[in-house]
This record gives sequence, C-alpha cells and structure tokens, in this order.
Amino acid sequence: MLATVVTFLMLATIITMGMLTPLIAKLTTGAELSLESSYFNNRAAIPVTILVLLLSTCMLVGYANRKHIVPIVGGTAALSILFAVISPLENTPMDISVPVLIVALLATFYRIIKIYSISKNDITLVKIKKLSAHVIHVGILLILLGIVLSSNMKVENSAVLGTTETGSFDGQHYQLKINSMNSYYSGEAFRSYPASSYTTEIDFDIYKNGNYFKTGQINYITDFKWGQTYTTTYINRGLTEELFIAPRAIDESGGKVDIYMRTVPFINCLWGGIYLMVIGITALLLADRTNDGKATSSSVSRKTGPEGTYDRLLEQEIEKRRLKRAEGKR
Repeated sequence: MLATVVTFLMLATIITMGMLTPLIAKLTTGAELSLESSYFNNRAAIPVTILVLLLSTCMLVGYANRKHIVPIVGGTAALSILFAVISPLENTPMDISVPVLIVALLATFYRIIKIYSISKNDITLVKIKKLSAHVIHVGILLILLGIVLSSNMKVENSAVLGTTETGSFDGQHYQLKINSMNSYYSGEAFRSYPASSYTTEIDFDIYKNGNYFKTGQINYITDFKWGQTYTTTYINRGLTEELFIAPRAIDESGGKVDIYMRTVPFINCLWGGIYLMVIGITALLLADRTNDGKATSSSVSRKTGPEGTYDRLLEQEIEKRRLKRAEGKR
C-alpha cells in the first residue's frame, strides 16, 4: 500500500506540473505554451508501469505461493527491459508496456478464477463485490492496453483525389474512390449570399486490400454567418480497428478534394475496458446497496423480534446492576 500511494503521488505530481506549466508560463512571461500528449505519456510511463506491476503483485498475494510471486513479477520487469533493448515490436512504448500489461491481465484473471472456484454454487454479496472489483481492474488494464496499442500503431495520411479517381494512402490497406461532389446553399439568405451556408457533399467508396468495403459520405461546410468552415467525418468502428475519414480542403472548380485518413488498430480494447469498468462499478454499487439493505433489515428484525430487542436487554442489564448497587448501599 505504501509503494502504491507513493507511486500515485509521483504520477499526480507529474500530471499537475504538466497542467500548471502553461499557466505559469503565461503569467510570468506572457508566452502561450501548449503541451502535447507526448509530454505526459513520456513522463507518466514509468509510474504507470510500476503501478501495473504492483497490481500484479496484489492479485497474486494470498492466492499464489509467495515464493513464486517475486520471480513472476521480477521476471515480468526483466522481460519488459529485455523487450526495450531488443525491440521485437519495433516501438519502445509498446515493447515496455505490453509484457507488463499482459502479465497483469493474466494475474487478474487468475484471481477471478480463484475467487469463483472457492464455492461455485455460493453466490454471495461478498463474492460479487470481490469479482466486481476485479472486473474494474480488467477494465483499467484494457484501457491502458488500448491506449498504448492504438496511439503507437495508428497510421494517418492524406491524399488529393479527383472525382471518379481511386487513391491509396501510404501505410494503409484502405483505398478511396470519389464518386461525386455535390454543392448547394442551405439556410436563410445572409447579406449578399443567397443562404447562410454552402455545403459540398462528397460521396465515396472504400476498398480494403483492393476489395469493396463500404460506402460513405463527408461534408465540407462554409458558414457565411459565422465566418468559418467545418466538416463532417466518416467513422467505421470494426472489431480490430477504427477507420476515420475527413475532408481537409476542396477545390470545387477542379473537382478535387484533400482527404485525411486515419486507421487506429485495437481501439476496441479501450472501449471494451470502459464498458467493463461501468459494469464492475454498477455491480459493486448494487451489491453494497443490497448489503446495506440487508444489514438494516437485520437490525430492524433484531429490534422487533419475539425474543426482545437489544435495547430492552441492555436496559434490563442496566436495571439489574442498579438494583445490586442499591442493595449494597443498604
């Protein structure tokens, strides 16, 4: 617990310093400073890794032989360092994180199986609370795994495509064919414009590894009233990856559009982890509430039971002692 608290304090200090640095810079020098996610990722990686190793240790304590815990956790840390040196995944954050997260997941599943197997047919509130807590642990680990994999394996690129033209994007297995570009005014008239906005609809077909995959549409909208442009996006969430497509700019006279495409693998680990956390927290709250209700019911039955209430028994005992003291004084 001491190691966990100290590590949490380190992580909180790093995040707080990162959040306050732009504010301090603006107050002292007037400079506008923006810290990207890489700033926090690089500095928070070590404390988070330590926390995951501590989680693995806690999952094994009490359910595994203690002489095996240190070699397992120590071996995991050594494997993580070895991966960082030889880089089998060709990405340092993934090389360091993946072994630690996988072992922590296995340790958590091991703990869940042990709790469940203690008494398979006995579904008690205590067991539900314990299982719910570990479901939350699994959710947290899946979120971390999803963040590490998706942020380090995502591929993004852009290409300028014309109508009826099929184009590919470097490093991605998706191709895009622009079918049509249709423009129209919408909204009430504004100043010298016939409407308040001008929309260009871009219809396209998506091909995956050369085979037809999906059909989609994105819009490029110019808002005259507010003096800005904005876009709608296309998102396809598959089982193993997420595909994101958005227009960056259009050349209506030339019939060309600048398309941005991003492929994010293993993003569902993150969403799945969030759902598991919600399920675990909900089950934990319901178990606590049910347990409190049973405790209250038990207390009420003790007060109104046929054998007399606790308060009445206490009053009787007090009265007996008072009478004894009174007799002694006589």
